[in-house]
Amino acid sequence: MRKLVNACRRLYQRTRNDEKLRESRKQKYIEAKRNYQAGIKKEKLNSWKEYCNVTASTNPWSQVYKLASGKIRANSITTTLTKQDGSEKTDIQETVEVMLDYLFKEDSEEENSHQKN
Repeated sequence: MRKLVNACRRLYQRTRNDEKLRESRKQKYIEAKRNYQAGIKKEKLNSWKEYCNVTASTNPWSQVYKLASGKIRANSITTTLTKQDGSEKTDIQETVEVMLDYLFKEDSEEENSHQKN
């Protein structure tokens, strides 16, 4: 459809000597452009309706309402970690424990020279 509109536009723009032919090509171009824009608008509306119907069938308060209110956020996925000994952690609890052990090491009661200063 877009190719047809572009072809009609080129024909209209290249016609310069014959005013009658130029006017008929102009009308044909305007009509083709109007049909093209109406087709785009119709397809956008159909696409939106299809999206709303698909998400509404699973949960009416899901993506459509979140999208309309601007509350869509990317989910953060926690992956498994590998400990220093090479073993992998498979569940969330073990992963959190490894992260906490790495980030917050236990404090020994002995003071070194740096801590004394």
